Amino acid sequence: MNSHIESLRLIELHLKMHITTICTFPVFDAEIMNSEIEAHASFIQSYLERIPYLSNEDSELIKSISNLIKVLRLMVRERLDLHSKLFKLSEGTDLGLSVDSSFSISTRPNKFSKEQIQKLEEWYESSLEHPYLNSSSTEYLHSSTGLTKMQIKNWVSNKRRKEKSNQVSKELEPFLN
Repeated sequence: MNSHIESLRLIELHLKMHITTICTFPVFDAEIMNSEIEAHASFIQSYLERIPYLSNEDSELIKSISNLIKVLRLMVRERLDLHSKLFKLSEGTDLGLSVDSSFSISTRPNKFSKEQIQKLEEWYESSLEHPYLNSSSTEYLHSSTGLTKMQIKNWVSNKRRKEKSNQVSKELEPFLN
């Protein structure tokens, strides 16, 4: 397989991962997401300028990537609009929406203390070969951090996901420059 086809497939995969991120997580860094989307769009534009003839496989991948870029731009824009409306709602601005008075919107996720994060990071670093909780690890982290077991499980799960995502991103770096 040609290296440019591999590059296109990796970009396609990376864009699909962005869609998954937007669909899965309520909060993401839109500025970083937009810059990565635009970097992919620029790469595709320069690719099209360099390659005089596109194979069928090239054409299909380019179409897929172009569609993913369009979808991502729309999703990011809509998510930012939604966050803006929710933020206004949380500040008491009337948006014409009927909301139960007991309903509240947190503008930022719960933050753990530096000490709690340090304990969690230390455990994670010592468990890199198998970064999965067992009952004794969960109990240890619960007693040493004061966090609930659910908070600990979520933190470890998110940490694994971030580590995995960073690995894929590092693999894509040569293709984005």
